[in-house]
Amino acid sequence: MHLKKHLMYICLGLIILGLIYFLALSDIFHPKQVASYENFTEISEEYDATEEIKKAGQAYAASSDQAVVIHGNPAASQPVIYLTFDGMESRGNMEGILKALQKKGFQASFFVEGANAAHEEKVTQKLVDENQLIGNYSFVGITKADRLDTDRLIEQFCKTQKVLSLVAGKPAAYFKLPETRYLPALLRAAKASGLDYAVQSDLVVKEADLTKPGGVDALMAQIKPGMIVSIRLDHPVPIIFYDKKEADVPAIDKKPTIKDMPETKRESIPVVDAVQQLCEALAAQGYGVERVDKITVVPPAGGEGETGNES
Repeated sequence: MHLKKHLMYICLGLIILGLIYFLALSDIFHPKQVASYENFTEISEEYDATEEIKKAGQAYAASSDQAVVIHGNPAASQPVIYLTFDGMESRGNMEGILKALQKKGFQASFFVEGANAAHEEKVTQKLVDENQLIGNYSFVGITKADRLDTDRLIEQFCKTQKVLSLVAGKPAAYFKLPETRYLPALLRAAKASGLDYAVQSDLVVKEADLTKPGGVDALMAQIKPGMIVSIRLDHPVPIIFYDKKEADVPAIDKKPTIKDMPETKRESIPVVDAVQQLCEALAAQGYGVERVDKITVVPPAGGEGETGNES
């Protein structure tokens, strides 16, 4: 009798340990990371970019050089597009998206928030290992960044550059910002921070639009050879202007790549399935997918800054 009781306890213990192990590895305990615009202190001191920010500020003051804006190539003779993923999804979804690209031999560009790249080191390193291009999406995927002053722009760029230097092995050369005009001051701040190129999309689709019924077909109907096509996986952080005397008031809890609770029911498919369908549709129509660093750079003609078409 005692033996049966002991065996039952042992079996129950093994089942509990198995459940704990499963849940520890699941995406439930690996959520998208928190990083609000007003709080940059949540990651390791290893990523402190104080010195880099200081040097970038000095470079900005000493030079008027600007990052070059990269456009798609409407005169492309080959059926190729330059696909970008803007912002980081959950670990499982990022790995699924990468597998979908690998199946077709596609190479894309991933513009990542510095905060998320720091928290998801394995995903970031996997992108490097699979020869995908990694770009700077600012530290938290800030929107309308052209409204920021120079110091804050440099801070956003340099913090992400420091993370990518340590996690990806080198800083980014390309950057992209949502809902942002690439004005001269912003391009100067980017150049001073070690970024040579700003990427201007020809076509942008939000994740919610891609995953809804008919979303992939709608995107395919708009694609033309030579385009820079961007899929926004992010939940951009808006700029918060506030009175510094009230700095102790908690910032709005907006986080990059964290989705709000859906307000209405959605008949959508998982984003990994949508990306897989997109890759299959592109391959079926004879399209290749390449990184933005394969675009021939056209020297700037001067003039005013350019407006991003992110929506």
